[in-house]
Amino acid sequence: MKEHISFIEKALQKENDNFDWNVLSDFNRTQIGFFQHERLAHLWITFFFGLMFFISVIAELWLINTRYDLIFSNTGLLVISVILLVMLGFYVVHYFILENGVQKLYRLEKEIAKRSRKIENLK
Repeated sequence: MKEHISFIEKALQKENDNFDWNVLSDFNRTQIGFFQHERLAHLWITFFFGLMFFISVIAELWLINTRYDLIFSNTGLLVISVILLVMLGFYVVHYFILENGVQKLYRLEKEIAKRSRKIENLK
């Protein structure tokens, strides 16, 4: 994504009237579609890890309420919960980066549209 954003930004810095902005727009929209698909896949993965973490916490709370020797009886479940929490954190950060990247691509698409004079007075 970083390479694509850098490519589009370099193209936008050109002041050439003969540049075919429509081809650049089509290419950028195709890449946006790929990144949107990846973003959706990571949203489902993030949701899955959040659900698994929630289930493990509920299971731990249930074990705490049913047993008094909780430290020795559910250590494995505690380890699984910590691992799921760490992975969930990484997935949330990754999804945040993907979302911000796609939003930046939308803004760049507006700049390409301005250059191609498709839309007049676009803010």
